[in-house]
Amino acid sequence: MLIQGGTVWTPEGARRADLRVAGEAIAEIGDLAPLPGESVVDAAGLHVLPGMIDAHVHIDDTIGPYDLADTFSSASTLALATGVTTLAGFITQRPGETLSDALKRCRARARGRTRCDVRFHLTPTEWPWPWAEVERLVAAGCTTFKLYTTYREAGLFTSYERLAVVMERLAPLGARLLVHCEDDDVLRAVDVSAIDPGDAHEHARLRPEAAEVAAVERVLDLAARTGCPVHIVHVSTADAVARIAAARSHAAVTCETAPHYLQLTDAALSERNGHRLVCTPPLRAAATRARLEADAAAGAFDLFATDHCAFTKADKDAGRGDVRAVPSGLAGIGALVPMLFELLVVRHHLGLGELATRLAANPAKLLGVYPRKGAIAAGSDADLVVVDSAGPQRPVVSTVADAYETYPGRTTSWDVRHVLLRGEAVVTDGALVEPARPTGQVLA
Repeated sequence: MLIQGGTVWTPEGARRADLRVAGEAIAEIGDLAPLPGESVVDAAGLHVLPGMIDAHVHIDDTIGPYDLADTFSSASTLALATGVTTLAGFITQRPGETLSDALKRCRARARGRTRCDVRFHLTPTEWPWPWAEVERLVAAGCTTFKLYTTYREAGLFTSYERLAVVMERLAPLGARLLVHCEDDDVLRAVDVSAIDPGDAHEHARLRPEAAEVAAVERVLDLAARTGCPVHIVHVSTADAVARIAAARSHAAVTCETAPHYLQLTDAALSERNGHRLVCTPPLRAAATRARLEADAAAGAFDLFATDHCAFTKADKDAGRGDVRAVPSGLAGIGALVPMLFELLVVRHHLGLGELATRLAANPAKLLGVYPRKGAIAAGSDADLVVVDSAGPQRPVVSTVADAYETYPGRTTSWDVRHVLLRGEAVVTDGALVEPARPTGQVLA
């Protein structure tokens, strides 16, 4: 296949070029003529970008008593339509289960059901960690692990003392630790007797900004002491962004935020049906949101990811009346690229290269799959998006599952015309190609 006449965004920048795909990979980039019998995609006036990556999604899983609304099929179908070709989900070790068995369980669930390629982060729950097994998994390519400094009641809490042990052991392996940063002591110190559980806005009071900042400070200190690469997920406070920026000179730290922290504020929680926007960390005050937007435009975040965690409408509404009973999470997969395009490119006049960096290259580096993924270069997987950046306005759609829309009324001119996944056309002329079966792969 030859993609001809587009503006191609490579790691070196943008240039008008043609791009040839052979098998699953990019074969060459340049001034190319069609070969006899070669199919040609006319990309004149369009942009060609690497397939985007959402490195933080919760799909086709059970959290507490709730089955999540999105399956691999529904989530990956919508993702492809917006230019996302790789998703990274999470595996939480179950009681009595080895890490290898947990990985097999989730990989089996994805195979034959996902239209995107998939990779997983691992959360071990037993202590001490089975280090011989961890070493084997890292050597086999499973290089990212996730821990939480809260969620004690769910059995996910990890103390800073244990974090230190984990980071000391992971550092020489070349693995990276993802951390959900909310200090459990700060959360437990909140005076719940002063909380009105019927007011969804109280969720923001139950999980104050200070909890995130305190945990980020502790984790950054551990990263500097141990040399372990650390990635702070879903940063929701500008003060935490500042702490991370200051630590970059002496610690291997990266961070992400989610579109909802850049677009929404805690005022939405006070509106009718505000409980439907309960997520953790919670939406923040308008002043914090504005600072986060400025940080995003200035390049403070290594990447953006959705933390997509969509519950069914019935499950989300079941907790109405007590915000503590509302399952915490929002839909976002279908909004990642359109919302960041509107924010960074349309509003802040940054180039499309910013999307190629923050939504493709850097997520691929986090996952340990760059430059196989996340780059337009000879030899890289032919995960490609051909897009009209000035298309007709259309609604932003976060999910096609039975879950509430996170961004009702929002529109975008991001118009995906073609998508290739490892050289195979999966979106053509703006429409999903219906294969006999989903062809997404589970990455090692």
